[in-house]
Amino acid sequence: MAHVKIIGTRNKNYVNNGIFPTSDIEKTRVNGNFETDMLSILIPTYNFDCTALAQELQRQITHEGITAEVIVMDDASPNPNLRKANLSINNLPNCRHIQLPNNVGIARIRNLLADEAKYDYMLFLDADVYPAHDNFVRNYIESRNQADVVCGGLLFRPTPPSPQCTLRYKYGSQVESQSVERRMQQPYGEFRTLNFLISRRAFMTTRFNEEFVRYGHEDTLFGKELQQKGHSITHIDNPIYHDVPDTNVQFIDKTHRCIVNLKEHYEKLFSHVRLLQFHRKLQRWHLDSVVAFIYNIIKPLLLHNLTGKNPSLFIYNLYKVGFLCHIVRNVKQP
Repeated sequence: MAHVKIIGTRNKNYVNNGIFPTSDIEKTRVNGNFETDMLSILIPTYNFDCTALAQELQRQITHEGITAEVIVMDDASPNPNLRKANLSINNLPNCRHIQLPNNVGIARIRNLLADEAKYDYMLFLDADVYPAHDNFVRNYIESRNQADVVCGGLLFRPTPPSPQCTLRYKYGSQVESQSVERRMQQPYGEFRTLNFLISRRAFMTTRFNEEFVRYGHEDTLFGKELQQKGHSITHIDNPIYHDVPDTNVQFIDKTHRCIVNLKEHYEKLFSHVRLLQFHRKLQRWHLDSVVAFIYNIIKPLLLHNLTGKNPSLFIYNLYKVGFLCHIVRNVKQP
C-alpha cells in the first residue's frame, strides 16, 4: 500500500497502522510518559470552515489556563476557498491544520487524528459544531476521570432554520438532542462522535473500523465495540450546538447514504440499530417485499412531504423502512 503523506504536521506522532513508515511510529512523550492531565482536541473536516470553532476553543483554553492542543484535519476537501480559510488555524496558538492529500474516509481520519495527538485525553468534535457554554473545555477536564468515555450531548439553536432545512432541524431537535438522564438509559447506544472525550487507552484498544469509508454509523459500531471491550462510558450535560446546514433534499440524500452503509455492514450493526432489527422482523413475517413494493409506489408522496415546509418525522421513519427494504431486495440504488 502506498504511504499517505500528511501535509502540515509539526511532529510525527503516528501508530503504525499500515500506511506510515516504521521510522514515523515513535510517539512524542513528556518526561517519558504521555501527559495525562492535558487535552488534545481533534476535529475532522470536509468542506467546512472550522475557523470560528478553532478560535473559540483556543479562547477557552487560554482563558482557563489549560494545556491543550487543537488539531483540525482536512480530508482532502475539494473546495479551495474552504481549504484556504482553514489554513489560518495554523496562526492560532496551540492550534494546527493538517491537509490530507487524499480522501481517507470518515473512520480512518479519526484514527489518524488520534495517532497525531500528543496528550492522553482526546476530545473529538465534528466540524459543524460550536460549544454551547463558555466553560465547555473546562467541564471536560473536570469530568475526565468519571469514565473511559465522556459524552457531552448536543443541542440545536432555538431559532428554526429556513423552510428548506426543516427536516434536519426537526429530527435533530426532537430525536438526537436528549437529556443526560435519557442518554444514560442506553449509554452505549446513545454514543455519538460529534462531541466526546476518550482516554488514549480506550481509544487505542478500540479504534474506528476503517471499513467504514462512506457516511454513516461508524459511531454506532464504535459504541458497540466500546461496550464489548468493557470500557466505561458516561454522559454529562456539556453540549455543543450542531449547526447542520443541510437542506431537506440534502438530508434525504444523507439518509440514503447512511442506510446503504447499514446494508453493507448489516450484521456488524444489527444488535445496536433498531431499523435493522425491525427489518429483520419484516423478513421473518415475509412482509419486506410488500413494504418495498408499496415504497416504490408511494415514494413521490413521501418525498413531497419530507422536502416541504412541514415534514413529518413519522413519514420520515416510514421512508427509511421502505428504502431499506427496497435496497436489500434490489441491486439498483435510487
